[in-house]
Amino acid sequence: MADETENYEFSDVLPLEQVAKLRGAVKHSRLMLEPFRKNRFEAVRQYVGKHYSDNGSADKVPVNLLALAVLIYRRSLSSRTPKTMISTKVPDLKPSAYSFELGLNHLLEEINYKFTLRRVVLDALFSIGIAKVGQSATGGVEIDGVFHDVGQPYFDHIDLDDWVHDISAKIYEQVQYAGHKFRKPLDYVKANYANTRNLQASYKEPIEEATGDDVRSISRGSDRHTDSDEYRQYVDLWELWLPLENLIVTLPCAGGPPISVEEWTGPERGPYHILHFSEVPGQIMPLAPVAAWMDIHDLANRLYNKLGRQAERQRDILGYSGEAADQAKRIGDAGDGEMIQMDQPGSSQEYKFGGIDQATLAFVIHNRDLFSWLAGNLDTLGGLSPQAETLGQEELLQGNTSKMMEDMRDLTQTFNQDVIEDLGSYVWHDPFWDPPIVKKVAGTDIEIATTFSPEERAENDFVEYNFSIDPYAAEFRSPAAKLQTMMHVIQNLVIPLAPMMAEQGIFPNYEGMLRVFAKYTDMSELDEILTFGGEPMAQRPQTTNPGRPAVTRRENVRINKPGRTRRGADFALSQTLLGGGVQKSEAAAAVGP
Repeated sequence: MADETENYEFSDVLPLEQVAKLRGAVKHSRLMLEPFRKNRFEAVRQYVGKHYSDNGSADKVPVNLLALAVLIYRRSLSSRTPKTMISTKVPDLKPSAYSFELGLNHLLEEINYKFTLRRVVLDALFSIGIAKVGQSATGGVEIDGVFHDVGQPYFDHIDLDDWVHDISAKIYEQVQYAGHKFRKPLDYVKANYANTRNLQASYKEPIEEATGDDVRSISRGSDRHTDSDEYRQYVDLWELWLPLENLIVTLPCAGGPPISVEEWTGPERGPYHILHFSEVPGQIMPLAPVAAWMDIHDLANRLYNKLGRQAERQRDILGYSGEAADQAKRIGDAGDGEMIQMDQPGSSQEYKFGGIDQATLAFVIHNRDLFSWLAGNLDTLGGLSPQAETLGQEELLQGNTSKMMEDMRDLTQTFNQDVIEDLGSYVWHDPFWDPPIVKKVAGTDIEIATTFSPEERAENDFVEYNFSIDPYAAEFRSPAAKLQTMMHVIQNLVIPLAPMMAEQGIFPNYEGMLRVFAKYTDMSELDEILTFGGEPMAQRPQTTNPGRPAVTRRENVRINKPGRTRRGADFALSQTLLGGGVQKSEAAAAVGP
């Protein structure tokens, strides 16, 4: 490495002495982050269970509470690609803002934003979610293992096992360095970077950092020091962002001088974005939701496995006295429902040995309910079972439960807003970005194809625009939920305002309304029960209306019936297992109508 050190071309911006200190700091922070990587590794093993791979959990996970909670939260936080809504205070710029909005929404779909967001949210549930935002400078290139188009901005997920940041900082905004490790073909690196004459191919994981706690080893196996599945030689590199120096430094993981030192010219936030859900006072690493759920999940599964072993040891044995041997044999050979002669009925008796402990089973039920409570009432969040006896109570409970997830949604939306603003900054200043845009003419079905040219963007400044991301845009909405929203609008807006809307020439399209209802309810038989395109009633000859009775009478009778909830059933069962009695109302709630 002596010749490369002598010909080191970045000494003016980053002296080799500073590079050595940087390597030492990175090594220390990696060591301090090892417990977090290890805890995530163990949580992921519990998440996948015993039957995922050879390196899954050591014991069976019959009650996978982690998988249930993670699925519910991930779907609620990242089920769809978020939509951007761009506004400006300058009236003359509103058409350009709308064009930018359409173009940016097209970009999010084109780069598959939803896919990366799901992975980042999933990581944030287990530890921290990390993403990198940038722009490929030249033609189609591979960045961190992902292929990107010419000059297109990218939004990539970074795994915690490949990540490092300044662990001495109290908050991420104060870090002196942050970056990630990645692999690139050795021939590509030598052709495009400096100081690579003595650069050698490296294993998939530097041996000095191998701890066995890499989550990728769960599915790939523990032998991580071979290149048998790669037909090209690769090299491991560190890409580090230095906020104070405003530099991006690329270092070989195995040692040696930097092969690239460039000034950071992107957004002020830097290339990396962090998503987490629960801060810890005075600590840069957050408390992940899964970390708070792990103990209850582990306890519930250990107890349930214990109950399973007890159930497997349970035996039913027929005991008999010596003089009743023939009778015992007849009993053992008899089939179900068969009649046999018993000369000495009291001398043969069935005995039960072993079986599950009822108090332990009651405690397992309690643990399951406690996990749901700690996780924000999963039964309501996931729609697993009703939690109240009436619809009104259920809706009230759902509203209160949603507020417990509101903070996580706000944090996710803030993360999305920061990322999308950076993506918008890249494409706004990109002289080659000209997205296809289709605008609808208000009040008609006419669509006009247009462009958002670089010349139009050059006339205005990017900072004049204020991004506002719909906080509900990334939330999954089923056809049933859309239908419910539509019914709410019709009942509370269209029907009450129908007379005033008619004065402005606005009339309900009942055919369109019915067809949307049929689509959302998957009712393809609509055309068989209704005729569309017939003669309007106003044009038909008037017929005599037989009329209605002058007086009608309606009688409403309310009957109260106890509803059945899972929690009520579990409570009644636990009370019974523990030897306590249950009241009639509790028994009715457990059994249901």
